[in-house]
Amino acid sequence: MAFGISGYGIAIPRLRVKKEDYVKAWGSFQAAGVKEKSVMGFDEDVLTLAAKVSLKAMASVPVAPDKITRFALASTSAPYVEKLLSGTVITNVGIPNGAFVSDHTTSSRAGTEAMLAGIEHVKSDSTGWAVVAAADAPRASMWSPLEHGLGAGAAGFVISNDNVIAEFEGHTTYACEHFGERFRPSDDDLIHDLNVKKFAQSSLVGTTTRAATSLMNQLGVKPEDYAHVVIQQPDARAPSAIAKKLGFAETLLTSSSVVAELGDLGAASTPVALAAALDSAKVGERILVISYGSGAASDALSFKVVNDRKAQPGVRAEIDRKEYIDYVQYLKLKGAIR
Repeated sequence: MAFGISGYGIAIPRLRVKKEDYVKAWGSFQAAGVKEKSVMGFDEDVLTLAAKVSLKAMASVPVAPDKITRFALASTSAPYVEKLLSGTVITNVGIPNGAFVSDHTTSSRAGTEAMLAGIEHVKSDSTGWAVVAAADAPRASMWSPLEHGLGAGAAGFVISNDNVIAEFEGHTTYACEHFGERFRPSDDDLIHDLNVKKFAQSSLVGTTTRAATSLMNQLGVKPEDYAHVVIQQPDARAPSAIAKKLGFAETLLTSSSVVAELGDLGAASTPVALAAALDSAKVGERILVISYGSGAASDALSFKVVNDRKAQPGVRAEIDRKEYIDYVQYLKLKGAIR
């Protein structure tokens, strides 16, 4: 029985800060291809965004919250290190307390990890309904160039075998040891990077291409069988390098490219980009999703669009709903100055 994505929703914080404001303050901007990025307001965090996209995703099917049997939450920047976060979200949106819940953290790959948790649930129980929410706003030191490109955003998906928009075709994972590129120690709430770009690039490209190649071999498909390719977007250059290595035309990245206007969304990077691809995809087209988390691991997932129903509002509408702030206002929101 076919199953996959039955609905989806997006939430992007309204506030934005431009590249030019960083250049004025620091004399440079170290996020390749990022023109501006999304910024959470004082009354927003990853849990409020997760609740919002969960409700939007369920409304898009539509499906009532009390029918949900599985909930998975993905974030690398949650407000607690040890506390169940998914319980907070399901209580807010009305998903039953008896639903099986899980939190997926510690890696920007967590978005696809949570999605696969939902997929496995529905695969094992054809009557099950899963909601997956990926919400993130990764943080680094305000003195670090790593901080420049970090944005905020969220995407939510309903996984079921009813009213399917995009049928799930299969997935593969490639994991290995690759220490030192992007990490967050247990006693710190900020991410760090050893800033050895060639080292990090070799891990990113090597891990993602292995996962994607394995999946295409498993499914017996080729790059030309896909109309849309979604790749983790730490900046605007990384997806192009990976696509080129795999033999994909760069034009296949266009529909899912959001990093230039939103920044690096961490665990929400590929989920938000997937939602953007779904907004553009036509019935019969395939979408390849490739996530990445330093350390290192990559998931590759394949979907085939079987229904032209779109989320409302879509990703473009959420991106265009914005208000600019200057760098001083941004520092205040981050708590760097008062």
